[in-house]
Amino acid sequence: MTVHTSLVRVVGTLIMSLVFGCSGPEDSLPRAQDAGLGFLTGVVRLSGNGAVTPTIIENSTDPEICGRKHTLQDLIVGPDRGIRYVIAALVDVPEARIPQIVDEPLIIDNRDCRFAPHVGVVMAGTVIEVTNSDPVLHTTHLYGAMETNLALPTAGLRVSRVAEGIGMVVVKCDVHGWMQSFLRIDSHPFHAVTDANGAFRINNIPPGDYTLEFWHERLGQLHQSIRIEPARTTEITLSYDYR
Repeated sequence: MTVHTSLVRVVGTLIMSLVFGCSGPEDSLPRAQDAGLGFLTGVVRLSGNGAVTPTIIENSTDPEICGRKHTLQDLIVGPDRGIRYVIAALVDVPEARIPQIVDEPLIIDNRDCRFAPHVGVVMAGTVIEVTNSDPVLHTTHLYGAMETNLALPTAGLRVSRVAEGIGMVVVKCDVHGWMQSFLRIDSHPFHAVTDANGAFRINNIPPGDYTLEFWHERLGQLHQSIRIEPARTTEITLSYDYR
């Protein structure tokens, strides 16, 4: 397997503003039960003059199913330079501010010889369902804050585990070495992953001062102090400098 990569230098800049109300249909006024809680929205973009070159691998394992070349999802940039698959998460959230909720199960699918989703966030205690949509053997091997290895030899199999531990998890397939995804487990639900436009939103945050952490598999980590105000939306623009 041959891997072609490019060098990355990361510099982060943040512009943060606090605004009243919301800006889109999903940004309607807080529901009655959410009165007094705050909201966080943002966009993560790529700046600098570096050419965006995806990582390409050559494959000889199950090529009739998986193909002989794969373009990885390690750096996806949209038309407006928005970066996909950046994690935005609050860190060191006081226990008293963490709601007692149960998240919907997170599904990790082995599909088209890659993991879907490529990057995910989940609250500890949430059920993780792993499935195989391909007619070949895959393993879903978790390393890091949570460790387990699940073998899925045929299509249609589904195995469940409960998310445990706090921190980053690398998910790999022991059969197909290019298959890799990332999972962040937090003690709280105040996290999100950027979409194809580099945008994210975190709802219903108790007011207060926080540290916001950004993580990307190639561009690294950045941190910023923020303040969440009751019934207001904090807007953030983040730039990774890529040279």
